[in-house]
Amino acid sequence: MPLVSVIVPVYGVERYIERCAVSLFEQTYKDIEYIFVNDATPDKSIDVLRAVIDRYPERAKTIRIVEHPHNKGLSAARNTGIDNATGEYVWHVDSDDYVATDAVEKWVETAEKHRADIVICDINVVTTNGIFTEQVQYSYKEDYIRRLLQHTQKCAHWNKFYRRSLLERTGIRSDEQIRLAEDFAVTPRLLYCAERVVMYHEPLYFYETTNQSSYVHNLSRVAIESQRRADGILTTFFSDKPEYADIVAVLPQRSITSLVKNSNVEGWQIIAEVYNDCLDHSGKGMTLVNRIIYHLVKNRKWCMLQTFMGLYNYVMRDSK
Repeated sequence: MPLVSVIVPVYGVERYIERCAVSLFEQTYKDIEYIFVNDATPDKSIDVLRAVIDRYPERAKTIRIVEHPHNKGLSAARNTGIDNATGEYVWHVDSDDYVATDAVEKWVETAEKHRADIVICDINVVTTNGIFTEQVQYSYKEDYIRRLLQHTQKCAHWNKFYRRSLLERTGIRSDEQIRLAEDFAVTPRLLYCAERVVMYHEPLYFYETTNQSSYVHNLSRVAIESQRRADGILTTFFSDKPEYADIVAVLPQRSITSLVKNSNVEGWQIIAEVYNDCLDHSGKGMTLVNRIIYHLVKNRKWCMLQTFMGLYNYVMRDSK
């Protein structure tokens, strides 16, 4: 059976790490090496993790905790994990999330059956109102890449299972200057380079949305600058690929609208500053809603944008 490397960055997850670790150690698949990367977490996450490890002596020899001397960010933690991985397959799991106990078994079965470089699965989104299944809209690789670049599908690493030879062959790693949106910069490029991508329509991953101390919930200037840098990496990579020319043409503008939808007035002003050199575009090629958001940012119409986003969020909540 092929060895699977499960990579888990650890930072600020004292409340969640036990649940995550238990779901990983109770996998029905046995040939797993676990690489936990302690990104200088300031809480007791590692103490909790060690206590859980003690409960699974049969897994203990396959578990490593790699220490960062100081906080380097999620990109560096993922890279450290890959550097220490020896498995045929790699799976990134965030330490505030958890997984189905037969997830690795199903990942491997699907990857081996189809000789896939990447397998993608649906997810369960964990909210304060319950758990909701989110199906990935996948028909074929090019269409899926386009959806990722348009911010209409999650670029997350964690619902993707990678053949490690793909990572070695391409040399594609996370840019360590990117503190957020590192998966946005990496996933579309890996998908493009993959010879075979397979969709597995079952939610194997439980994505936790309530951890306010996680990397993702810190939409600061650094995070916005990270998104801008990710845009630049993707624009460079896809600029010579004509089938993506229309997407690349408005890639930063789509990122602006995506950031606005996940921020507030203060954040919008920072977005306008960071993306100032991208605000001379007409907005052509975007949906009507995104064009309105983009033009309100472009013209710094914050009061109008606040009103529009209030209506937008109301409609979106009602539609759910």
